[in-house]
Amino acid sequence: MAEYKIGFIGAGNIATAIFSGIISSGYIKPENIIVFDSMPEKTNPFVQKGATAGTCESDIVSQSEFVFLTVKPQIYAEVINSVKSVAKGTCFIDVAAGISISYIKQLLEFDAPVIRVMPNTPLMYGFGASALVKTAPVTDEQFSFIKGCFECSGVSCVVDEELIDTITAVSGSAPAYIMRTMKSFIDFAVGHGMSNEDAEKMVLNVFVGTAKMVEHDNRTIDELIKMVTSPKGTTEAGLASLDSNKFDAVLDDCLNSTVKRAKELSR
Repeated sequence: MAEYKIGFIGAGNIATAIFSGIISSGYIKPENIIVFDSMPEKTNPFVQKGATAGTCESDIVSQSEFVFLTVKPQIYAEVINSVKSVAKGTCFIDVAAGISISYIKQLLEFDAPVIRVMPNTPLMYGFGASALVKTAPVTDEQFSFIKGCFECSGVSCVVDEELIDTITAVSGSAPAYIMRTMKSFIDFAVGHGMSNEDAEKMVLNVFVGTAKMVEHDNRTIDELIKMVTSPKGTTEAGLASLDSNKFDAVLDDCLNSTVKRAKELSR
């Protein structure tokens, strides 16, 4: 169990997910955590589990060795400007889309240790996929500790910062695209007579089960697709329709549009 003092500025969904993972796993004692939110009532669930509520942003930073910046990207500048006078000695964790490490250092006005992370919303249920960026002067010890925080609620990988926009597409935004696909399956089933309850139950298990097949089977995805596809059968007919409607190109355009917008929002 780590003995670092850590803080959260912002007590929304991502903060809740990280907090839940690290205390339920025993990675950090809740009494070593301090949380602030501009809406004080949002810190109540943290306090109920043993954390302390801070009085302001600078209160969090002055008491913490690591601070998670779990606020909306549009208020990062406001928050950082309010804490920079007490920021020396603190490692910051940047989880906002479009907020670069260099932007945070520029606001802080010194070469602060900053770890950038692109998490995704399944983190809230213990199935997150988080990409982390390490740059100087972050130490190996600091980085390993933060990587462990995210691995309490899923899996992680380490990437160069220039890949963060790609990660935004294939991990950060991807749950919405997958759920949109799930909804199409459910709507199709309901439209052909199934109850919504049965359709949702079946489709959900198909997606979970398919992910487990890919995770646990030694064959490649292409080999697994071939395994499911009988010659001249129903699956082959469906795949042929996807090909004729340029399914791969449509999805590629979706992901490229996500990356393009991420770059437009970057600071």
